[in-house]
Amino acid sequence: MERLADLVDLYEYRVEDLAQGRPPKGGKRALLELRAFLAQARLPAPLAKRFRQADARFRALRGGAEPPPALELPTLVPEAPEPTRTEAEGVLHALALKVWRLLASREARARAKDLLSGRREELRLIHAFLQNYLDYREKPEFKRDYNLSRFTPTHPIPSLTDSLLDLEDPKVAEALLLEYLETALRIPQDLPIPPEETRNYVRRFLNRLLDWDEAYGLPPKRDLLALRRALEEARRLGAGEKEIARLEERLREEAKEERRRELLLEEERRRFRVAQEKALALLNLLPVPQGENPWPEVPPLGEVQETLATVPLAPGRVALGPLVLTLSQVDGTWYLGLAGEDHVLEESQVLPWEDLEVWAVREGDLLHLRLEARSGLRLYELLSEGRVLALLLSPKGDYAYLRLLRGLFAKLKGEFRPEELGPRLAEKYRQAPEEALLDFARKGLEVTLKRLGGQDPEPLLLEVGQALGLEGEARTLAEALREYLGRRPPTRETLGGEVHLLSLSPEPQSLKVGSAVLSLRLKEDGVYVGQAGEVPRRLKDLLVYRLAEGALILAREGRRLAYLVVGTP
Repeated sequence: MERLADLVDLYEYRVEDLAQGRPPKGGKRALLELRAFLAQARLPAPLAKRFRQADARFRALRGGAEPPPALELPTLVPEAPEPTRTEAEGVLHALALKVWRLLASREARARAKDLLSGRREELRLIHAFLQNYLDYREKPEFKRDYNLSRFTPTHPIPSLTDSLLDLEDPKVAEALLLEYLETALRIPQDLPIPPEETRNYVRRFLNRLLDWDEAYGLPPKRDLLALRRALEEARRLGAGEKEIARLEERLREEAKEERRRELLLEEERRRFRVAQEKALALLNLLPVPQGENPWPEVPPLGEVQETLATVPLAPGRVALGPLVLTLSQVDGTWYLGLAGEDHVLEESQVLPWEDLEVWAVREGDLLHLRLEARSGLRLYELLSEGRVLALLLSPKGDYAYLRLLRGLFAKLKGEFRPEELGPRLAEKYRQAPEEALLDFARKGLEVTLKRLGGQDPEPLLLEVGQALGLEGEARTLAEALREYLGRRPPTRETLGGEVHLLSLSPEPQSLKVGSAVLSLRLKEDGVYVGQAGEVPRRLKDLLVYRLAEGALILAREGRRLAYLVVGTP
C-alpha cells in the first residue's frame, strides 16, 4: 500500500515537471512506464482518484503533441481456466450479435434518410406493425396463432400529419427501423416457428393489417342499403314528390361519396402494398437464416487477426492493423486507449480514427475489436464492384463474360445481334490497354444494371448465352450480378474474401500477395501499382490486377487502401 502511494506521488511529481516545462526525472520513457504500471495496478479508491486526476492533467499537457510511443503493456492472452466449448460458443455468438447490431444501426441510419421523403408509407406501416404486434403478443392466443387466423388489427396506420410520431425526424426514423429489426429478430423466440419463417410471418401479419379497411384512417363505409330501403318505403307509403326527390338526391350523393371512398381506399392500399415490399426487404438485414446478412466473424478467444481480435478483458495492448490499442482499468472502470486518448469502455461503441472506425463490443470478461471502413462504406462498395469486374475482365473463353454483358445490354435495348458478339470481338479486348478495358467494363456494368432495373438478369442472360454458346458462363455471370445487386451495402463478410486495409504514404510501399510482391507509389494523379520489370498501372479508385493466385482487387479512397484476392473461373 505504501509503495503504491509512493508511486502515485512520483507520478504526480513527474507530471508536475512536465507542467513546469522541465523534463521529468528519469526521462519521458520512465514516466510512460510508470503510467502503464499504475494503469494496471489495483489501486485503492483514494489513490485511484489521485492517479486519474494526475493522468487527466498529463493527457491535457500532451494534447497538442504527437501521440506517444505504445506503452510497454503485456500482450493479452487467454487466462485459465478456459470456458467450456458450449459457453465459449455462446459468448462468441453474443459478441457477433452485438456486432450485427452495430452494422444494423449504421444501415438503419442510411435507410432512414431514403424513407423520409414523400408520404413516408414505409415508416408509417412499420409503426402500425409494431403497435399491433406488440399488442397482440400480450394476448393468450398469440403463442398458438402463428397462422394469424385469430388476429384482428386494433391500431390503424398513423396519418402523415400525426404530430405524436414526428417521423420526419431522422433519429426517430432510425430508431423505428432498429426496433422493427429487433422485433423481427425476436419472433422465433416469441413463437414456435423456425427462424427461416420470420419473413413469411411478417408478410402474413402485414397482409392482415392491409386487408383491414379501417387501417387507412378513412371515413366508415356508408350504409347505402338503409337509404335504399327508406326510399322504397317512402314510395310504398305514397310520400310526396319532394320527399322522394330529397331521398333520391341523398342516395345519389351518398353513393358518389362511397365511390370516392372506395377509390381512395384502393389507392391507399396500392401504395401501402408497395411499402410492404420495401418493409419486407429491410428484413434482409437480419442475420441468416432469418435474413441474408452472414453473421459477423468473431475470432475465438485470444486470436488476433489483422483487423479482428477477441481478447480477455485485462490491462494490456492489442495491435489492430496500423493501430495499437490499450486497455486499462482505473477504479473499477475500463478504458480503451486509441491514439493517445482514453475512452470509457462501453458494451458497444464505435471510435472514429481517420477514415476508419474501431468497433468494440464487450460481453462479460471478453472484448471483441474490429477495424472497419467509415460509415460511407465506399471502400467496401468498390471491392464489391471489383469482384464483378474481375469476372468480366477474365480472358477465359475469349472474354466470354464481357461479351455476355454486352449481349445483355443489347438484349435490353432490343438490338441483340449474336453475330456481332462472337469470339472475334475478343481480339479488340486483347489489344486494348488494361486501364481502358477496365473503364469500358465499369461503364458497361453501370449502364446495363441501370437499364436492367430490379429484374432478375438470369432469364435474359440465358437467352444471350444460348445464342452465343455460353450457357454455363451466362449462369455464372447471372449469379454474380444477383449477388452484387442483393448485397447492399456490402460488408466484410459478404465480400467473399479476406479484406485487408492499408494506409498509403508518400514513400514507396511494398505489398506481398501470395508469391507476388507489388510496389505502391502514391502520386498526385493516383497510386501506381506494379511488379519489378513491368510498367506500373494506375489506381484511381478501383483496380483489378491479375495474379497467379487469382484477381487482386484494390480499392482506394484518399490515403486508405483496401484489397482482397478472389479466384476467377
